[in-house]
Amino acid sequence: MMRTLLSLLGALALLLTGCKKEPGEGGKSELRGRVVEQAMNENTCQPMGQPYPLLEARVYIMYGDHDFPDDDVRTGPDGVFVFSWLRKGDYRVYVVGECRDDCETGCSGEQRITLISTTVDGKSGVTDVGTLSVKNYSN
Repeated sequence: MMRTLLSLLGALALLLTGCKKEPGEGGKSELRGRVVEQAMNENTCQPMGQPYPLLEARVYIMYGDHDFPDDDVRTGPDGVFVFSWLRKGDYRVYVVGECRDDCETGCSGEQRITLISTTVDGKSGVTDVGTLSVKNYSN
């Protein structure tokens, strides 16, 4: 009898610890934002005009403390992106843009990552990460 009770308690403890939901897909929440592009003059390193929505930009998401992207989506014509069906937890969203060593400090090569960290509360809601801005250098 005691052995059966201990086995049941052990199985219950394993079941309860195995049910901990990590950040990722499988929830009811949504994470969204917008990507805009700022045209830059490559000779003067100055902005040209106003930022505009970036169509078909690839946006990446990392779940929890992962070091590599877990998923990616593309932006629509209005620059909006959406990651759906997320569980409660911490997320990092990023987009890759251009970078120029002679125009910016801290530039590594010709790419710069624009990264936003956020938390999804898991209550079937929408978490808006705001606007991610990338640069495009041209003459």
